[in-house]
Amino acid sequence: MRTAVLLVVSAVLAAGQGLWGQSAPVNGATRYYVAFLRPDPARTPLSKEDAERIQTAHMANIHKMADDGVLVSAGPFDDKPHTISGIFIFKVDSLERAREIAMKDPTVAEHRNTIDVHAWDGPAGIGDEYFRLHKLDPKTPEGMQIHPFCMLLRAKAGDVDRDLLLAHVRYVEKLKADGKLSAAGRVNDEDELAGLIVFRAIAMDEAKRQLDDDPAVKAGVFRVEYHQWWSADHVLPW
Repeated sequence: MRTAVLLVVSAVLAAGQGLWGQSAPVNGATRYYVAFLRPDPARTPLSKEDAERIQTAHMANIHKMADDGVLVSAGPFDDKPHTISGIFIFKVDSLERAREIAMKDPTVAEHRNTIDVHAWDGPAGIGDEYFRLHKLDPKTPEGMQIHPFCMLLRAKAGDVDRDLLLAHVRYVEKLKADGKLSAAGRVNDEDELAGLIVFRAIAMDEAKRQLDDDPAVKAGVFRVEYHQWWSADHVLPW
């Protein structure tokens, strides 16, 4: 059985749900919760000491969440303009639990970042190999690399032609088969955000060329918001 990649249409075909409705993960996908940390508009300048204190606490919290088994991935964004500070990917039992955990991060508690959290049906195994290798050898290099992180946003309301969505799914599956992707999956709520596609560590211009040829992007069903995401080696499963 092929692993499902996007995602927006999977539940429609498998469970008869409305296009943007909520449903359980299908075809081997795993339910994660992605928390976007966005710069708080009310931020004020910090002293060097306070900035270092908050960053140290932030990193300690990341390690604690990983040790507690609730965080499977995290990393900063390297964009200009700086609209997202970074993300947490949680593997917990509910959206509410993910929000509760994210709210305790020092950058959020200290009003440096705000959060918004989404249910994401991504590929199984995110973080598994990373944690296996680091358990065997804590000195395993992090190997941080920038990945094009692509947010598919709904550009059209209402029903969309099923054949077009199937063409979109086939196109994303081909990107995966061609070794272009590290992860992809639908966002399972009724928000504007419809799906996430994470490329391997390729040039952003190349990622944009690839998604420009997506049939649903060409047709104006989705628009794409591009970000540069730092992720460690062995975290993403594809």
